[in-house]
Amino acid sequence: MDVSVVIPVLNRKALMRHTLECIRRSNIWPVRILAVDNGSTDGTLEMLESYAASCPQLTVLQEPERNAAAARNLGLSHVSSEWVYFFDSDDEFTELPCHWDTSSDLIAIPVTQKVNGHASVRRYKPVNDPAVHITNSMLNTPSMIFRTSWLKEIGGWNSSCSIWDDWELGARALMASPRMQWIEGKSFHLIKVHDDSITGPSFKSRYRKQLDTLKIVSDEAAQCPSPAGDRCIKALLLRTFILSGKLLDEGDRKAAQECHRFISETFPGKPDGYRLGRFLEWFTSMGARGAWQIALRSIR
Repeated sequence: MDVSVVIPVLNRKALMRHTLECIRRSNIWPVRILAVDNGSTDGTLEMLESYAASCPQLTVLQEPERNAAAARNLGLSHVSSEWVYFFDSDDEFTELPCHWDTSSDLIAIPVTQKVNGHASVRRYKPVNDPAVHITNSMLNTPSMIFRTSWLKEIGGWNSSCSIWDDWELGARALMASPRMQWIEGKSFHLIKVHDDSITGPSFKSRYRKQLDTLKIVSDEAAQCPSPAGDRCIKALLLRTFILSGKLLDEGDRKAAQECHRFISETFPGKPDGYRLGRFLEWFTSMGARGAWQIALRSIR
């Protein structure tokens, strides 16, 4: 398979050798790996350069801007293979599907998420609907295999997103109506969620960055023709109310109030979904689970 793997790296000296060895044991070896150091200060860059001296498949690049999307874009600019795959340096690489529809622009694959030692497969709705993705987060960094030329055509990763950049890319990609294949069943990758992971341990520690990304996607949805654009706006409204409910559940009322200010500025008046959003905020604030499923039913 003609695929390259791009990995942004920041202070992962203790993990990167294991990550590289996982790839070498996988079904895609030998494959070109582009490791993009994002300003490490713990010796990661030196370790990668030393490893590359005996591994010609590894190319080490440096992106001085500390931004995962910028690092991924630098790696993407050096990809010459037909397909490109991204994942994070603190995840566990296992394998990629042996076969996929080569006429597609985007291949979606299931991944497993491990939180506090508990692993579960992230389920997704296999539909080419950006509103469903906005609600359900079907696509994340290691669940997407891109045709390289198509990803470059839609602009690659958005470096304005300091968090949820894969969620933004998934929404923008689906808005572009890709030729797409959804692979279901077996998981192909393990995401590890911990205090120092990109995913993060809580909402209140990162909600401002999340609101910034929500604004970026709302601007993109506003350019999407109706009725798809209207459905995306409704999904974004509901997602923001759910975020507010999560913050209330974590005890941060001030952050929840910021969400309300964001809602009034981004979704003026009381647009379609407002009343449901208030209910989902309350529902989530009580610690209840499944708000996104209720939101999804209203979207679909």
